[in-house]
Amino acid sequence: MEDYRLLESSHLICEPMAVKTVKSALYSLDVDDYTSGYMPSLVMVYNSSRVFWGPVIRFRSSCQIDITFFPFDTQVCKLKMGSWAYTGLQVNVWNSSHTMDLSNLVDNGEWELLGVAVKRNVVFYNCCKEPFPDVTFSIQLRRRTKYYFMNIIIPCIILSFLCLGGFLLPPESGEKITLGLSVLLTITVFMLMVADKMPQTSESISVISELLSSN
Repeated sequence: MEDYRLLESSHLICEPMAVKTVKSALYSLDVDDYTSGYMPSLVMVYNSSRVFWGPVIRFRSSCQIDITFFPFDTQVCKLKMGSWAYTGLQVNVWNSSHTMDLSNLVDNGEWELLGVAVKRNVVFYNCCKEPFPDVTFSIQLRRRTKYYFMNIIIPCIILSFLCLGGFLLPPESGEKITLGLSVLLTITVFMLMVADKMPQTSESISVISELLSSN
């Protein structure tokens, strides 16, 4: 690239198409086109032949979760970034820090971000002798429980006491059958509501679902 404006200035800002750029990919991307998350951004070229390109990327990914202790669960979602086409000898991927800057993070009403660990890995595949480096982001999330505690946990405790209260009524009491049927219908409706709030997965069963089923 020849541009005489670099003789008068220490750097030059230009479009990405003016220089050769390499796009990394998220291995667990949840879309068909791995370049769909890239947003337009400029390239900064210095007169020392150094080129800086800070692309703005928005990715959508999926990760495996464990809902055993729902809604008091903590999840770890791993995002693996690397190059699909280039080897480590052509494009070297590394992390400048073992953590992420979370100062501009916007709080979420459902999840609390506990931390993000960043680690560089080098993988050798059977097809090639060249190394393939990647950077893995381990995102640790904890579910906020106030909403679920008020709308699921407390009603579940009340239903458990109502089930026990049915055994305290005398057998000849007609209200015993009425109470049992009412509690059964309430538990059925409550299980539908809990199932609607939980993620749909068959890899694990939540303790609260087992508790409602046992009632």
